[in-house]
Amino acid sequence: MQSGISVSRELQDAFTAFNADTSSFCLPVTITAESLTPLKPLPFNGTSSDPESFFSSLSQLSSVLEPKTPIYLLLRRPTFTTTTLISLTYIPSNAPVRPKMLFASTRSTVTRELGTEKFGATVFATEEEEILSPDAWRERDGENNPARREELMGEKERELEAVRRAEAEARNGTPQRDIGIGGTFGPGSGSGMRVSMPVDEAAKEALQGLQDGSLVQLTIDIPTEKIILADNQSGVEAGAVATHISSTSPRYSFYHYPGSDVVVFVYTCPTGSSIKERMLHASSRRNAIAVAEGEGLKIEKKIEASGPDEITADRLQEEVHPPQNTGAARGFARPRRPGR
Repeated sequence: MQSGISVSRELQDAFTAFNADTSSFCLPVTITAESLTPLKPLPFNGTSSDPESFFSSLSQLSSVLEPKTPIYLLLRRPTFTTTTLISLTYIPSNAPVRPKMLFASTRSTVTRELGTEKFGATVFATEEEEILSPDAWRERDGENNPARREELMGEKERELEAVRRAEAEARNGTPQRDIGIGGTFGPGSGSGMRVSMPVDEAAKEALQGLQDGSLVQLTIDIPTEKIILADNQSGVEAGAVATHISSTSPRYSFYHYPGSDVVVFVYTCPTGSSIKERMLHASSRRNAIAVAEGEGLKIEKKIEASGPDEITADRLQEEVHPPQNTGAARGFARPRRPGR
């Protein structure tokens, strides 16, 4: 998905100057009047050739970061042998939906129009701490070095790694593994890992009544570890689905696409949600689908996204009415097994 926004001449000139000035640490970039425009560059706090100056300069970025405002940061990071330019996209998890969509869909435009070859790395962040903390950057360094990754992980990082593992296993079908946070996990019907949870009657009733244009959302009540009804809306246009889905907590959404017999299952799991939320929702995703099917729904299309901003009218239409000769629709489809 592309936004149609492009790099302004002002940004082209500012980036050329930034690229040539080794004393510049950061060039902030925002979107103004449907184009990418620069803000005032920030200098290094210290000697620009010293690798440690990158870490000591991070605190300066707080002057351009706002809790609910996305921004792009073009960073210069010196090492002992060379200098790397980093394109960082900051989209706060609690930012309004429209700016999140706009900045997310324009992310690749920044590097592509300024010159992909000029950037040694791209980073995506949803929390200020991921940008301002030297430890967060050192952790990224460790992730690129598998030999050091395990030793650099603290308790929270280990839990996050367990979340990623649970999500991968739920997606790829690895059964029966101890992931250490809540629930009773084991193989479900078919392939994949599931967590067995009780289901609230109101959730079942809402699924039974899903009509053309209706959107039913389920979630997990963490204290009771029970699947409950989060929201039930009727007459929802495809372009408005994202506005009804939480941008801070995971959701299982069932949408009856208007004018069709297709029910689309949408699983959203924002990065800003808690570790236990992510863990339980990832592992109970197949169970949620089974609950809906048990109430008479035929789930024909499935979408997975990190947030509601990715659930656009175009994407829903593409799932329900895929373009001809472009292959299978997106979602949870996996390659066929050999010999089949």
